[in-house]
Formats: sequence, structure tokens, C-alpha cells
Amino acid sequence: MKADWYEFPGWYDILHTPGTALELKGLERIEWAHVGAVRRRRWLEPACGTARLLRLAARRGITVAGFDRSERMIEYARQSFASRGLRGALFVADMTDFALPGPRRPATFAFCTINTLRHLPSDAAMLAHFERVRAALHPAGVYAVGLETCRYGLEFPSEDVWTGSRGGAKVTQVVQYQPPTRADRRERVVSHLSIQLRGSGTARSRTEHLDSTYDLRSYSHAQWLELVDRARWRIVAVCDPMGDPAMLGPRGHVIGGYALWVLAPGRAARRGMKRGD
Repeated sequence: MKADWYEFPGWYDILHTPGTALELKGLERIEWAHVGAVRRRRWLEPACGTARLLRLAARRGITVAGFDRSERMIEYARQSFASRGLRGALFVADMTDFALPGPRRPATFAFCTINTLRHLPSDAAMLAHFERVRAALHPAGVYAVGLETCRYGLEFPSEDVWTGSRGGAKVTQVVQYQPPTRADRRERVVSHLSIQLRGSGTARSRTEHLDSTYDLRSYSHAQWLELVDRARWRIVAVCDPMGDPAMLGPRGHVIGGYALWVLAPGRAARRGMKRGD
């Protein structure tokens, strides 16, 4: 069938959960290096999906908040928290128009990984998003953005394969990427999902297929730096997924394209965060 696979949170969670502990370790290393020790760690994840990263963070005693525009994703996330006895503020909102619910204190650390920001269709939408994150973030906090920059005219079509299993289900995703042009700045993504469901009792095993197609807005290295500057943020580090310094080539280009960009609000020097914050 053809549908938005993002509307199937159970399959999404099976596929993305493997490797979550390593991803979280990288985020914690970034937090420690650029935020330091605080009495209460408060994390925010825009577009959190099933909140797999926040789920593990909450198990480690971190106060977490996350939102997504998909009601199905947030409902799944809430149920997964409740079934594990975890607490977190999980709510439905758009990346360009959100606020922390209730009297919650600002986040000390925010993150958005795996090119999720590139779903925003324009620079205007990105600027609106950064403004909302600024309002939700402690002045001494940082925002770790996972984003892949492109080199127009030098890239070729590529393909990734991802897989995950849980219980009697195995989910495999084959993703094909068509490079953007400088004129349209749209990377076409074609996803094919195979879901193998093992039968039990009288139920037969079966395989379901789901095809999705969508676009990601592209940013060259220069375009990304310009956007960050226009948003009045500054880059304090560029890291790989494990939180180590990313490998940079000539003119600061990230080798491999993808990196976690650690951003701080404002161009002026940040105020220090007290341990009581």
C-alpha cells in the first residue's frame, strides 16, 4: 500500500529503536561538554516521534519533554511511557509553533537528530522553529541538531537499508535518495517498508509492504551557516553521532555530510548556568 509510514508508530519504533543507547550516549557527551553539570537535567526533543530517546533518558532520571505533530506518534509515546512507569511531558505541536506546557522550567538541553529539521519546507519555517526553541531553552543551554549538508552537482543517487525486530515482527526499510539541485533544493526520498509478521496458532505468517515518498529541504554548507546566523544562533561545536569532533575537510565541510551541530542562542557570550538551574 501507499501511505505515510510515519502514521504507523509501532513499525516506526521497531525500526528506529536499535542503536538508541549509543545515540543517547553521544547526546549525553555533548551535553556534558557544552552544558556541564546541573542539578536537574531538563531535555527537550522537537519532532520526537515515538520518543524512543526520551524514553531511555527518562529511565536515567532526566526530566524530559517532547512533541510531534502526529497524534498517533504522541499517543504511542504516552502509552510506552505509561507501560514502563515513566514520566514526561509529551504533547502534539508543530515545529514552528510550540511552547513548553504549563509552568515547566526551560530545557537545559535540546536535540533534533537524523535530518528531521529538513522536513521544514523553507528558511522561514526554520527561522520560526529556531525562535520557538530559543523561547523554550535556558540561555546557557544548547541545541544539538543532526543535519546533513549537501554539495550540489557532486552527489549521486544513494540507498540505505535499515532493519529492526521485536516479538513476532521484523521491519526492513530500503530508502533511496535522489540528490537535490541548487535550483529546487529538494532531496527526493523514496521509502519501501517490508513488515514480516510471524503467525502463531492458526494465524498465518504474512508480509506487508508500505511505500512512501517525500522531500527533504537541502542546505549546502554555506546555506546552513547563513541560516544559523540569520536565526541569531552560533555554532559552538560540530560533532559526530558519538559526540566526538566531526571530521572536517577544506573550508569546514563535514566529511560524510552528516553531523550534530551544537548551537547556542545568541551571538554574545552566554551566561553561565548555575547548579540550581
